[in-house]
Formats: sequence, structure tokens, C-alpha cells
Amino acid sequence: MPDTQAPLDPRQSWLRHMGRIGAAHGFFNRISSRHMALFVDEGDTLVLSFDRADRTWDQGDRGLPLGFDCLRALEFSLLSILSAGQTWFRDAAVETLLQGLVDDGFFASYKTVLIIANGPDCGHAAARAARFVPGAQVLLNRPAAATSATHAPFERRFKASRQHDPDTPPPLGPEALQTAASTTILFDPKNPSEAAQAALFRAPNTARVGLPYSGSALEHTFTKGEVLVPLARLMQGKALTPAKARKILRPSLRRDPDYLARLSAAAIRKGHVARAATINDNAPETATP
Repeated sequence: MPDTQAPLDPRQSWLRHMGRIGAAHGFFNRISSRHMALFVDEGDTLVLSFDRADRTWDQGDRGLPLGFDCLRALEFSLLSILSAGQTWFRDAAVETLLQGLVDDGFFASYKTVLIIANGPDCGHAAARAARFVPGAQVLLNRPAAATSATHAPFERRFKASRQHDPDTPPPLGPEALQTAASTTILFDPKNPSEAAQAALFRAPNTARVGLPYSGSALEHTFTKGEVLVPLARLMQGKALTPAKARKILRPSLRRDPDYLARLSAAAIRKGHVARAATINDNAPETATP
């Protein structure tokens, strides 16, 4: 008789794949109903990443957490804290995990710790987590420093999240980053909310890298191995500068049709029709169905 068994749901396939990786190289634990942690022990540099499981789990066993490319290309270790949805990682279980790792000397056992995150909620959590890892190198892409009306009265994007108040209890991310060795904030200065959030990060050794008109394309670009691996390599060597970050990010952004469309529209608004035409002429062809 023909096999009538339904194909495995991509999310279940993803969970099984994460479980296999964790069992073979470290651990994969569900730490609460909406949070998970994957640890892969590889080298003496640790990437601590905050990521959304729902960003990748529909890809099944092809979906890998932020920072996994660094593990494969650079032989870094990886501890990825994952959320199912936009939780802002405000969960006592997440705090307990991180504090327990501190108490066990986990972070101190690594020569270098890099903290990375992509997006407002993950960046918010990663910044706050820096207090558990003094001396870390931190790279946050489009992070939210705060969401509440008290700390970010300009913010209109996260009204639904305010009822859970991700900013409480303290510290806020900018305060927790006081002990970081360095912090780099990537953002789109043409987005008023992003620019205002970036300005809230005022800890010592903080560099803000504005990439005009990048918008959501910056989040897609940041997750690519061709971008994240060289950025992480520079972080490990304490050599990441705004100029070097832009040099790595711009080629990938210039292949993103949404970014190029915004860039072209901005040129037209400014009356630079010839520049807009050049941008459109050099845009990569999109695949047709």
C-alpha cells in the first residue's frame, strides 16, 4: 500500500534538527513555554545570540539560528537564546539560565564573548544581557533601547508590547552595556524611531553606524553569513569600526531590491533623476515566477 503518512511539519523538523545538533555538540533545551537555548561547543570564542525561532523554523532542518555561520566558518562556539514570537525575552527562565551560567563560570571560560542580535526585540534583550558578560564585544542590528512611554515617548511601533512593559525591571540595555568592551549599533538614520532608539545607546565605547534607507533590508542582510562572519571576525580581533562595518554591509545591501527601491525613490524626491536611473539600471534582476 502507498505510504499515506503526512510529511513532517517544518517546525517539528526544525526542533528535531536543533535537538540533534544539541545532543551531539552541547545541548538544546526548552527553557520555558516560549524560549529555547541551543549551545554548540566549538572554540574559545563564544557567540551569544538572541534570535527569533519563528524567523527560521518554517525552513525545517535548513533553518539555523543567528550566529551559526560563525560556528561553521570560524569555529566559534555558539549559545543561541531563541524566542517563539516577539516575547522581548522577558521571562524569569531566561534570566535564571544566564545567571546560572555566570555562577558556573561558563562565560568566564571563554577567551572572548561576542553578543549579537537582529531586530528591536532581540536587540533589546541582548543589550540587557550584557550585564551578565562584562567585557563582551556587542553588535546590535536595529535594536530597541526602550519601549515604554517613560523611556521612549517617541516610540509608536510597540504599543501592544507596552502592556507587558519589557523595560521593567531594570536595567535598560544602555545601562547594562556600561560594562561591555565595545558596542556597535546598526540602524537606519532615515527612520525617525530607529534614529531615536540608537541615540539612547550612550554607554562608553558605543559606535553608531547609520545606513540610510536600509530599513528592513538591513535585517535580511545582517543574517547572511557573507556579512555576519567578517563582522564577527573583526569583533573577535577588537577591530570592528564603523567604516569597516559599512564596507562589509553595503555590497550586500546593494543587491537588495527593497533597499535599492528606497534609494531610488529618495533620489527622485531630491530631484536627482539621473542618479535614480543609475540605481535602477544597476539593480540586480529579480527572478520571475
